Amino acid sequence: MALIYPVLADAPEPDEAAPPDFAELAADLSDQWLVEVALGEDGDEGCFGPLTARAAWELAVGVDQRRPGWSVSLLPLYLPGTADELVAAFDEA
Repeated sequence: MALIYPVLADAPEPDEAAPPDFAELAADLSDQWLVEVALGEDGDEGCFGPLTARAAWELAVGVDQRRPGWSVSLLPLYLPGTADELVAAFDEA
């Protein structure tokens, strides 16, 4: 399926044939990350972490290389805030 990860908005579009590159990851979003793996439409999935940005990247790329049919996502973990702060963050986006 796909390796899904956040990139900086002003980063150049990566070449689709190029392998994923850690430099593309917006690693400054968070100190801790999760790797989410979805096996398919059966609903089997799992989350692994918290991990550093580099450890999460290496895990996600490794799983993606071994099982390209799975969907693998890198997700930043943010410090918890209030409901108002969360809503405001999405309202500003």
